[in-house]
This record gives sequence, C-alpha cells and structure tokens, in this order.
Amino acid sequence: MKHIEIEDKLSNFINEFSDNLYCLELLMFFSRHPNARFNRPAILHAVKIEHFEASLSLKHLVNKKVVIAYPENGITLYGLTKEEPAHTLASQLTSIDQHQWQIILEQLLDAQGIQ
Repeated sequence: MKHIEIEDKLSNFINEFSDNLYCLELLMFFSRHPNARFNRPAILHAVKIEHFEASLSLKHLVNKKVVIAYPENGITLYGLTKEEPAHTLASQLTSIDQHQWQIILEQLLDAQGIQ
C-alpha cells in the first residue's frame, strides 16, 4: 500500500472528515476560501457535483462542525469553522501536492469499495 507523506494531524483530519468524495470536494472548496461564507446554491455550483449528494455531504460537514451554518437575513451562509485546529488543518489542504491527492483519492475509493 502506498504511504501518504503528509503531516499526521492533516492526514487524520482528512480521514475524519472525508467520509466520501463529496465531503472531500467540499473540504477542498472551503480550504481554498477559509474565511469566506457562501450560500448553498453558490457552493453547489462551485463544486460541480450532484446537488443531492453535495447537499447531504454539506449537512454532514455541518453536523461534524467543520463547516458552520450562519443564518443572516433569512439566508443561510456556510463557511469553514473558525475553531482550531480544524480551521488551520482545513486551510492546509491546499498545500497537498497532486501526487499525494491521487493517493488520498485511491485510498478513499478503496475504503468505499469503488474500483
């Protein structure tokens, strides 16, 4: 099995919160915008994955408190948690190189039984 050479805390963070490819895609989106807030349609448009699955994964990340829902003027905005260490670890996802992401994706697909 291939080994991912990234910081253990970051590796544990990925394993804890990326239960599926949709969660991983959403985490990557929020890691590119760690201090921004977006409404659901903007998020679903930006990640370009099936709306139903993306919505479930967004709810999952909110339940795990890595993504926070901010109700403002009748609209719910979503943003990366400000709580540490989750905020910093999620922000560091952008530092993972392409080869490491390929290994992460392969392991995630294997864990889900997808070949």
